[in-house]
Amino acid sequence: MTTTSLAAEPGLGARRRWTVLAVCALSMFLVGLDTTIVNVGLPAIGEGLEAGTRGLEWVVDAYTVVLAALLITSGALADRFGRRRVFRVGLVVFGAASLVCAVAPSLGVLVAARAVQGVGASMLSPVALAIVVSAMPDPRERARAIGIWASVFGLSMAAGPVTGGALVAALGWRSVFWVNAPVVVAALVLVAVFVPESHGQRARRLDLPGQVLLTLALGASVWVLIEGPRIGWSSPAAAAVYALTALTATAFVRVENRRSEPLMDLGLFRRPVFATAVLGAVAVFVALSTALLLNTLYLQHARGWTPLAAGLTTLPMALGATLCAPWAGSLVGRLGPR
Repeated sequence: MTTTSLAAEPGLGARRRWTVLAVCALSMFLVGLDTTIVNVGLPAIGEGLEAGTRGLEWVVDAYTVVLAALLITSGALADRFGRRRVFRVGLVVFGAASLVCAVAPSLGVLVAARAVQGVGASMLSPVALAIVVSAMPDPRERARAIGIWASVFGLSMAAGPVTGGALVAALGWRSVFWVNAPVVVAALVLVAVFVPESHGQRARRLDLPGQVLLTLALGASVWVLIEGPRIGWSSPAAAAVYALTALTATAFVRVENRRSEPLMDLGLFRRPVFATAVLGAVAVFVALSTALLLNTLYLQHARGWTPLAAGLTTLPMALGATLCAPWAGSLVGRLGPR
C-alpha cells in the first residue's frame, strides 16, 4: 500500500491532524480489543453454546486468520477507491458482524460472524495507518504519530481481558460483542467530521491469485493446528492438509516472484533490517496473544477463578502499555524506530 496521497487535504491544522490520529487510534483499539476480549469469555461461551475447546479456538482464530489474510488487499482497495470510504465500510462491516456475534444462537453462527468481523477489521488496520501518514506531512511528527498508533494496538490487546472480564462478570459473554456497537457509531461520526479523503499516488492492481493462495495457506495451517488433536497428527486427513499447506505456500512464493505488482513484495525480506523487524513484531504478538489466551483459560478452568479475576491479572500489562505508549511515540520521533 502506498503512503503518499493525491487527495489528502493540504495544510491540516495541528489540532485537526492529532484529531485524525485519535480517530484512527480508536479504530485500532477496537481491532486489537476484539483480538483478545473474547478470551476471558471463552468458558462462558462454551457453556452457553455447548462448545468444546476446539470450537472455542475457532471463535478466536476465525477473526485473526481472516484479518491477517486480507490486510494487504484491503490496503490496496483503499488506495484505489479512497481510504476514508473503505475505512467507513470497514466500520459498518465490523459493527454489523459484532451485532450478529452478540445474538448468535449457535457456535457455527458465532464463528462465521467472527470471520466477517475479521473482514471489517482488515479494512481498519492498514487504512488507519495510511490515513495517519497522509495527515502528517512532517517526518518527525509522522514518526511520533506512528509510534503512538502502534502502541495503542498493544494497549488494546492487553486491555482486552480486563474489559472482557468486567463485562462477562456483569452482563454475560454476549456483552463483549454488544460493546462494539456504540464505539463503531462514534467512530463513524468522527470519521465523517474530521477525516479527509485521500487516495494512493497510483492505484495498484489487485493480486487475486496471491490473495487466494495466501488465504488457503493460512487457513490450512491453522486448521491442522486446531483439528490435529482430534483427527490425529499422523492421520491421512492431517497429511493431506500438510501437503495443501506446503503446496499453496510454495505456489504463493512463485506467483509473487513473477508478478509486477505482487500482493507481498518478498524481495523486502532480503533486507536484514526489514526481515528482523517483521520477525520481532511477529514474535511479540504471537507471544502476547498466546499468553493471554492460555492465561485466561488456565485461571478459569484449572484454578476456578471468575472471569473478572482472570481478566484483572492482565491489568499491570495494560497499565504499562498505557504509560509507555506516549513515551514510545516520542522516542521514535526523536531517536528513530531502531
